Amino acid sequence: MLNYWMLASRRLLIFGLLPMLAGSIVGLQGWLWNQDAAAFAENLRTVDGRVLRITPDGDDLLLDVEYIAEAGVLHKQQIKVASRLESGLRSVGKVSLIYDLRYPQLAELGDVVTAHNEKRLYMGMAAAGSILCLTGVFFLGHRALQTARTLTLFKSGTLVQTEVRDSALEPGKQTGRFIYAFRGPNARWYEGKSPEMNAAQLRKWPVGKPILAAYDASNPRSNEADVFGIVDEKRRGAMLTAGS
Repeated sequence: MLNYWMLASRRLLIFGLLPMLAGSIVGLQGWLWNQDAAAFAENLRTVDGRVLRITPDGDDLLLDVEYIAEAGVLHKQQIKVASRLESGLRSVGKVSLIYDLRYPQLAELGDVVTAHNEKRLYMGMAAAGSILCLTGVFFLGHRALQTARTLTLFKSGTLVQTEVRDSALEPGKQTGRFIYAFRGPNARWYEGKSPEMNAAQLRKWPVGKPILAAYDASNPRSNEADVFGIVDEKRRGAMLTAGS
């Protein structure tokens, strides 16, 4: 059955494993950042800082500011800001700062709204990662169900000997299927298609080549071609003996 699973290896990688891996990484990172952002928002405090000194630093400015934290302790810090704010800073002489109550000596420019927006951003990142991961899991699960269905048909379905009627690549693609037909239990003819395979695999099934297929007697449209010889020799022999 591994062969039937590996026929879709490229799709499994692109639509299954990669989304699951990327979603797990993005979701976990978003969750961790959200935890930090939530803790920061919970311990967030705002304070007005007094500008002590303004020093040019290339295209930016270095501000030496002082502020008094909630515990009444005076802190001093240097903060980098855009040079376009220089005139306003010199006229006002103060800036709005935020700091984490757990680390009052580390302040930065900002406000409460900005901190909460950051928290929402990380929540969205965690949600997006989870959805991406679940998409990959769903695709892999769907493929696993298809593979299990194929195994069930070969174990308990009705076997029939037929042949390849047509074999061609999909337009503009390097993959294709071959077509076969068989007579069902109600004497009606049903058409089946092989799994999608690459050009090298498809060339092994030219028109007219015999092929064993299995179908569900209660729903002959559910059928599968035994392209890898999955049917055990005992069932294969019994079917050929009954047909001779």
